[in-house]
Amino acid sequence: MKKLLLIVLISFLLSGCVFHRAEMASRAKSELIGMSKEDLLICAGVPVKQEKIDNLEFLTYSGSGGDLGGILYSCEATFILKDGIIKKINYQGYTGGPLTKDEQCAFIIENCLKP
Repeated sequence: MKKLLLIVLISFLLSGCVFHRAEMASRAKSELIGMSKEDLLICAGVPVKQEKIDNLEFLTYSGSGGDLGGILYSCEATFILKDGIIKKINYQGYTGGPLTKDEQCAFIIENCLKP
């Protein structure tokens, strides 16, 4: 009985973290708009892919999380910049569950958000 209670308690605590990460990833899509490329590089590091098309720049970061029941969670976050300023952020991949959309992307942007 104690083991079951412990498992339920740990699951509850972990699910709280998952929902918090999903909320962080959602906030980033609005709060990081207007951030400079220099500040993005300082907080998120060097992107895995970088492209320039016309007057837009695309910086892509990649991260992967744990394996949950045979499903590998991952996120590819692409920051779209114009004139060195973030204009939009796109997330791709299996970024979370139905209730925790984009939660894996929080690992990429967490150092860029203000507490």
